[in-house]
Amino acid sequence: MAWTFNAEEDVPTDATLISVVALVFTSVSFVSVLLRAYVRVVLVKASGVVPHSYAMMAHPYFLETRWGLGLQNVDDMPPENLYNFGLLQYIGAPFYITSILFFKLSLLLSYFRFLPQGIWKFLTVLISIVTILFHASFLVIQINLCTPIAKQWDPTIDYGHCIEAVPFYTTVAAMTIVLDVLVMVLPFPTFYASKIQNRKKVVLLGLFALGIFITIIQMFRIQTIKSLANYLDSAKLIMWSTIETNLGIIVTCIPTLAPLMKYFSERTRRDTTGGITGYGRNSAHALNTWKDAGLGGGDDLQCLSSHADREIDISGSKPAESQENILEGLGIVRKTEVTVVRQPSMEAYNRGGEPDSRV
Repeated sequence: MAWTFNAEEDVPTDATLISVVALVFTSVSFVSVLLRAYVRVVLVKASGVVPHSYAMMAHPYFLETRWGLGLQNVDDMPPENLYNFGLLQYIGAPFYITSILFFKLSLLLSYFRFLPQGIWKFLTVLISIVTILFHASFLVIQINLCTPIAKQWDPTIDYGHCIEAVPFYTTVAAMTIVLDVLVMVLPFPTFYASKIQNRKKVVLLGLFALGIFITIIQMFRIQTIKSLANYLDSAKLIMWSTIETNLGIIVTCIPTLAPLMKYFSERTRRDTTGGITGYGRNSAHALNTWKDAGLGGGDDLQCLSSHADREIDISGSKPAESQENILEGLGIVRKTEVTVVRQPSMEAYNRGGEPDSRV
């Protein structure tokens, strides 16, 4: 039985490739959105969740491939499939438009958390308004691309007219690239001028620079649009649209997952520390000091931490010598010797009496 309904058994088709690409990218973006929601609700415990890119590319690719999407030769397209094939393409277009709108808005809304007052927030508001108006216009024109509207999916309608698809989609794709670039580079000046650590600055800039891949994908889409010759040529265009939309969602979610990465990093470090000390003296942040009468003649043995990394001689002389030992089963420990001296006070000398003992 052929994969495409009403088609011959051995007709060449890219249906498998399209289905796998759609499934993989949609699954990864869906998991990214779930992780983002988990961070906001569970880890950060935010009172209100910032709108996420929930409008994922829900175009029914799997079903559309059954009706002819992916067929390599237009002559292999069964005429009885044209109605359902066209209808599914018409239904899928609004999902694509709203998806790219929402992931851009999600990024722009996140900028308000760190962009300073003034020109940068004004530009963020301005680009947000332009983005909404552009995609709303794109959506309205896409829905009404033909007159009557049903002409977009019903090949039996032989009257009316449609807007030329190639010039329209090429213009829209070019404008989308401009908006993508503006949205992605908007936070770069603020990050570059910020006083955060260079390592964190590079990481943040690198995360937002991932949006460059979306722009590259848009360029691939333009090339596929220019090569459109018939309704089957839209297969590559739809596949690249799937990658673009889901990759945009993933890029939007990645910067918000920092608390999750920090949580697992601290937990891993804590578990590793607990496995080394292993004597029921484990703590989430700092290891407590403890004594072991059987080691060092009752001297204090302190596990190395930020609270026990140097020795102080209260006499004011040079620091007492320390000894670091790696004891089997006890991890890294430090033996600290404290020297106490007696010093005569000046008041005792002035009285001519016995000097007081001061520590």
